[in-house]
Amino acid sequence: MDHFRYVHDRAIARYPSKRVFIVGGSDDTVIEFEDKIHAILNHSAIDDLMDLLLVQPDAARHRVDLFTNGFTPDSELIRLDSYNLRSNWHLATPGVNLFPNKRANLRERYVRLSIFNYQPYTVWREVETTQEANSYLEHRPTIHIDGTESQLFIEFCASRNCRLEMSLDDVGEWGQIYDNRTGDGILGAVVERRSDIGVGALYSWHHEFGFLSLSKPISRTGVTCIVPKPLPLSSWMTPILPFSPFLWLAVIATFVIATIFEFLVSFVAHKINGKQNTGHVDVCEAVMVTMAIFILQTVLLRINKTPIVSQMLLIGSLLMVGLMIGNAYSGGLASVMTVPRFEKSIDTVQDLADHNLHWASTHDAWIFSIQLATQPTIVKLLQNFGTYPKDVLHEHAKKRDMGYSIERLPYGHYAIGEYITDSVSGNFEIMLEDIYWEACVAMATKTWPLMNELDELTLLIFQSGIQKYWESEVNGHLLRPPCHRPPAAVFPTWVSVVSSVGARA
Repeated sequence: MDHFRYVHDRAIARYPSKRVFIVGGSDDTVIEFEDKIHAILNHSAIDDLMDLLLVQPDAARHRVDLFTNGFTPDSELIRLDSYNLRSNWHLATPGVNLFPNKRANLRERYVRLSIFNYQPYTVWREVETTQEANSYLEHRPTIHIDGTESQLFIEFCASRNCRLEMSLDDVGEWGQIYDNRTGDGILGAVVERRSDIGVGALYSWHHEFGFLSLSKPISRTGVTCIVPKPLPLSSWMTPILPFSPFLWLAVIATFVIATIFEFLVSFVAHKINGKQNTGHVDVCEAVMVTMAIFILQTVLLRINKTPIVSQMLLIGSLLMVGLMIGNAYSGGLASVMTVPRFEKSIDTVQDLADHNLHWASTHDAWIFSIQLATQPTIVKLLQNFGTYPKDVLHEHAKKRDMGYSIERLPYGHYAIGEYITDSVSGNFEIMLEDIYWEACVAMATKTWPLMNELDELTLLIFQSGIQKYWESEVNGHLLRPPCHRPPAAVFPTWVSVVSSVGARA
């Protein structure tokens, strides 16, 4: 028994419903047998073994008595049945259950649960009266817990008649597990067996799977970011915005080529006509003529009485090109002046990486799921991630120079850190795309005997859809509406004729 937990903690297989046979010596008296059994039942490993069959051979009476244990080490043994060796092992009581179901009624046994305050998953507060309390701290009913995942364990103890003994660690939050099987936070409390099970937006992490036992998925969550809202572009950029950078390059190239050809054709015409010309060819005049045509202004063309065909073709071509470019620019300018233009928003994971925006939170748990990723985009995001105290994160939120990781809940709400207050929430918007998604689970010791029962209740609650009600309830009376509810829909407004006329004016 001394090596029971040591061996199981290092095993890959997990089987919580173990059945253990303990056989006494054939020469032991009843008192000796009970003394040995009680010594075994006082061992700490017995807390993880609920299906025990205690066998007491009695050679003198050619009989084998079968017992099981109670729920406390000091409780009396429960006789299940007796086998008579002379009657060919026929049961004295046919149909007796040698392994009665002790999990249906846990008789107010304590289940040690580890959580921290992380809305809306797990929320706790101290209360003054026992009527308000629904869980225990140091065996005293002084804690009230709530949250979408805490409700699962409230229902579990209500259906199994057990008590929740809380292990609280708001400083360590999710925590971490070290290779020597120590840790802090929720994960450290479970791996060190200071609690039986932990919950609070724990994902199916690869590293933690080697140390703990994971439950069936409780819910699905998406990890995304809130990023600074794009600001309106400066007013001095209004004349530039009608065309894209690539189109502006095309317009400039066309202007330069048209100016060169205008100068060359005018120069050749001047040489051909000879004395009929009274003026001279000027580069500045060619530039001004081409510019006037491009902005749909009237121009004075010096054409001789005997114009050259190439000169007429060039001027006609310039007029057509200028007409198209001028009208396209006028339409684009009207659009820009009617509908405000903003900086490029960060909507996708690729946008977040391309902007090289640093994003942060209070704990590295946000990147546990993607630490082994090899995609260049995710690798860049990992390089830009940082952890800071809440006060530092709040100061950066005022400066709008950082993104913050949040969780997209299954039914339309969001889990946002306390450092994003109402005063700074207006500076940010939610990305449209998730960085990744995960399955939220509970993590228990590898020998916790109630995992199958918890999984059964988890799947039953999941298929019932009651989690949608829980999420709405928690967000309704616990969370700050501006930060944790989805942003209100923004609908386009009708553009009137007056707006278009004003834009052209």
